[in-house]
Amino acid sequence: PPNLEKSNNMIWPLVKWSYDDKYCARMGPDALAIYDSSDDFQLLDKKLVKIEGIADFEFAPTGVRLSSTKKNDEPEHLLAYFTPELSSNQSAKASVMQIPSKNVIRTVNLIQVNNCKLHWQDQSKLLCVQVDRHTKSKKTVFTNLEIFQITEKGIPVENIELKELVLNFQWEPKGERFVCITDTDVTNDNISIPTNAINFFCPEEANKKSVTDLKHWHLVKKFEKKFCNVISFSPIGRFVIVGSIRKVNGELGFYDFDYDGEKDKDQAKFKFCHANVKSLFNHEYGGLTNIEWESSGRFVACWSSAWKHKAENGYRIYDMVGRLLRNELIDGFREFAWRPRPATLLTGGDKKKIRKNLKEFSAQFEEQDAMEADAEVRDQILAYRKLMDEWYSWREQIHEKLSSLNLTSHQDSKNNEVIEEIKEEILEEKEEIIE
Repeated sequence: PPNLEKSNNMIWPLVKWSYDDKYCARMGPDALAIYDSSDDFQLLDKKLVKIEGIADFEFAPTGVRLSSTKKNDEPEHLLAYFTPELSSNQSAKASVMQIPSKNVIRTVNLIQVNNCKLHWQDQSKLLCVQVDRHTKSKKTVFTNLEIFQITEKGIPVENIELKELVLNFQWEPKGERFVCITDTDVTNDNISIPTNAINFFCPEEANKKSVTDLKHWHLVKKFEKKFCNVISFSPIGRFVIVGSIRKVNGELGFYDFDYDGEKDKDQAKFKFCHANVKSLFNHEYGGLTNIEWESSGRFVACWSSAWKHKAENGYRIYDMVGRLLRNELIDGFREFAWRPRPATLLTGGDKKKIRKNLKEFSAQFEEQDAMEADAEVRDQILAYRKLMDEWYSWREQIHEKLSSLNLTSHQDSKNNEVIEEIKEEILEEKEEIIE
């Protein structure tokens, strides 16, 4: 089979994999090599995919059920790629390809493009193509977001035009909302002046009368003049950290996408957007190098690693809303890792049963919490349990004795003499003198 030519621009990782490891691919000059792992890693159809000028590609992170996919069919493997402008007559393109057929199912033409980045949503229902564009004079750079609605018929594309340059972008896990950091003043080189902004986008809920579920995104909240360059969503969504990882001073900002309080005036006008953004806590963290959420989404660890510098090495643990729970300074501290959680062993029926009987389970947990909180309460609960155990034990003994006696025979009941014994117990005695 043909081989890829050597490329001067080596983009890491060299090999990218599909969600189920069935296919892997690597990029070369004007071509893409796709291999089938189930066929001894043979080149798919024994030939390269010729794509002139291909600059980047990304596999969909999960299998995709397109509008044309039948109910009993397996989910589709999709791949997105980008080609820059090759000449004045050939525009840049962002395309989605189906694997293994290699059919291009959607393409968007782009003009005046500086750079392009591909952002798949974790459920592969949406693809955001971040297009950094320039004006005709090439003095100003700004960003357009092209959002492919993959699972809708015809794969419609929503275009969001921004007047600023997007520095970072992240989808909400298992959601359709996203956060991006933009540079509001690309001409300012003074690093002491904050010029970045945090933008929260939310899709408008689809009209019930509409036949399709086409979405339109709105900027529901914007925080300006911020030092920030990193976005980290909680694994369960809703809460997000937008912070700054710099050599000198680091910052952490905790935000809630679904705040329970009233919406402010800026967000109240977006009545059909399911979002209420609120800034919860802001912390300064000198020497911050890493942010890592725990898999449940309840806690997050932030640390300063000695791999990168020797100042204020250690770690901090916050809860999901930004309250500091632990702060440790450790000389030579290098790495932090949460203990991984295995996949649940509960079936769908077990989960429903737990939700149905949640009050019963919560009462048990509350009793355990009460025992740990107060030693006196603990002793009372243990004494109560002991009495209950003694009662149930005595009751079982009585049942065993009764079952050993043959009291159900009709003839024996005739010969038996029933004796009733009445016991009187004086609870209270009171004397009154009657005149």
